[in-house]
Amino acid sequence: MQYAIIGAGGTGGVMGYFMTKAGKDVTLIARGRHLEAMKEHGLTLERLWDPNPETIAVKVTDMEHYKEQPDVILVCVKGYSLEDTVPFIRRVAKPDTIVIPILNIYGTGAKLQKELPELLVTDGCIYVSANIKEPGVLVQHGKILRIVYGVREKADWRPELEEIRQDFADSAIDGILSENIRREALEKFSYVSPIGAAGLYCNAVAGDFQKEGAPRELFCSMIREIAALADAMGVPFQKDMVDVNLHILSNLAPETTTSMQRDVMAGKPSEIDGLVYEVVRMGKLYDVPVPSYTKVANRLAEKKGIIFDMDGVLVNTEPLHFRCWQEVLKEDGITLDYEIYKPCIGSTREVFRQLMVDAYGDIFEDYPTMNRRMEEKKKEIVEKEGFPQCEGIREVLEKLHQEGYLLAVGSSSPEDVIQKVLKDLDLAQYFSAFISGENMAHPKPAPDTFLAAAEALLLDPSACMVVEDSTNGGKAAKAAGMSCVWFHNPDSGDQQIPDAVLEISAWDPSSAEKIMKVSEQ
Repeated sequence: MQYAIIGAGGTGGVMGYFMTKAGKDVTLIARGRHLEAMKEHGLTLERLWDPNPETIAVKVTDMEHYKEQPDVILVCVKGYSLEDTVPFIRRVAKPDTIVIPILNIYGTGAKLQKELPELLVTDGCIYVSANIKEPGVLVQHGKILRIVYGVREKADWRPELEEIRQDFADSAIDGILSENIRREALEKFSYVSPIGAAGLYCNAVAGDFQKEGAPRELFCSMIREIAALADAMGVPFQKDMVDVNLHILSNLAPETTTSMQRDVMAGKPSEIDGLVYEVVRMGKLYDVPVPSYTKVANRLAEKKGIIFDMDGVLVNTEPLHFRCWQEVLKEDGITLDYEIYKPCIGSTREVFRQLMVDAYGDIFEDYPTMNRRMEEKKKEIVEKEGFPQCEGIREVLEKLHQEGYLLAVGSSSPEDVIQKVLKDLDLAQYFSAFISGENMAHPKPAPDTFLAAAEALLLDPSACMVVEDSTNGGKAAKAAGMSCVWFHNPDSGDQQIPDAVLEISAWDPSSAEKIMKVSEQ
């Protein structure tokens, strides 16, 4: 049989990997850098329990260039992208093509069937924990790989469904052709929804749920609320889903997070509506109390956020950057003037490049080469001396985190640099999201970076406060409609934030209390 898999992330990509490896005729439908990387280098799968990653060649294209008519279409996208697949499916499907949606959100098969009445659309779900590590590379966190699918009405059953199950089995995928897919899809939902919702609420990873404590208690109570909904919907569970889901959880690496958490952390759209708010709506529809879900939904909507700039606030990198550029330009016989460098503080690489071109001419026309030399110099210094963490900041973050504030980083630095700094200094645990200005159409002093951070925190901008050290950052906060705390770092140059609601010149034990006080005003 010929398969098209829409989506090549942690679900579709893993399925495509194993089915291709087993010799099945599979084409992955992907996009962007992930698509290009797979075309050029193949698809790599890393498994946390196996030190040896494996790369295989895969058939991959995008929706526009796919010209075949598959027997089976596996839909492996996020819930918010489901509608985007409909025109593609209509274009490529034959009258007897079978469509199997495999999404986290309950009931997507029935919704998709209404859009595609001429085709057979089953329901389906998957048990797998995996994600895109980088373009062309997937990482699988646990060994479980199980697909459950089936028709909602017995009259729709077709023998090809059994052929599909056999293809899954040949591919080392545990394929289950369900006789009660409504129940089994809801059983899967009873894991993915509570773990995603509780993970966001508690800012927790798998290890936090694998031991006794408040996160685990919340997770279990949410499973019980889904079970109560199943009773009301006429598809009561036949097993204790708390025990089942805790067993699934026990097999994951402790650092594992959910796809919804990862999307939020990356500032991407998330499935929070279908995984959290939809359960509250279902509770009202079936007259079933869902207090844990209601608490989580309300908290996610009402939490306050604090968005920290990175350079000059979390890490005292401005002197480091200036030192690196000084040494690089000195090799070319140029003395870097600090007064020329100063306007670059708090802005992006492109702003810096233009200022340097204006000041020093042709040498900066080949900016990638100059920047590579600077990064090599910085790497050399950091390897010897480490990133210069601002003294006292860890205690401030710890206090704010404990008090329930959602924290984000909104920095002009590149995303990979933000990740490395937070990882190397062990500060990532405090942040629910990080946003790079380099991914924004309009970096600071425009508000885009901070608005994206607020969206990633699932908060209205008015519920967020910014902590900045630069004039450009202060202007960005004001443009975003957010109050700003000025961390007056003398190493950040001649910066001014006249609209700041609070000025702090050094991080100390009282700083968190001061920030919390002004955030409540």
